[in-house]
Amino acid sequence: MLRSCPYCGRIHDAAYVCPQKQTAIDKRQSYRNHHRGKEAPEDRFRHTNRWKVIRDSVYHRDRGLCLCCLAELDGTVNKYNTERLAAHHITPLRENYELRDTRDNLLLVCQTHHEMCEDGTISRTVQTQLAKWSEEGFIDLKEKLDEWSLMGEAAG
Repeated sequence: MLRSCPYCGRIHDAAYVCPQKQTAIDKRQSYRNHHRGKEAPEDRFRHTNRWKVIRDSVYHRDRGLCLCCLAELDGTVNKYNTERLAAHHITPLRENYELRDTRDNLLLVCQTHHEMCEDGTISRTVQTQLAKWSEEGFIDLKEKLDEWSLMGEAAG
């Protein structure tokens, strides 16, 4: 059956999909995929109550302080930094989704140190040690890092 196409204005069979109609279909599908939970699992996880509970428990474990600032790593302006904090996954969810809710894989960091952790300036080994020591209870993190780096140099 011939019809006037609302997409291109031409007359063609109703079953025919003109390029303008295909573009509109693709846009709608893209919108639906984006807005109806078609994101990657790691993106969906960050919107769950489970994540919020884990994030809050890490916040309390780390006493609401950036552990990298507390250890006085590069980029530290204020040792007791409570500004612009985020829970950082040491091993990214894209690499190992199973570690998404493991507190040992999470670290509370400020925005500056979060960027440094993400780009590898602060190694995952150091991040893991900070999370481990925070889990054990607060101690002088700078002293522990210095001791640990000396042990690493002696072993190497």
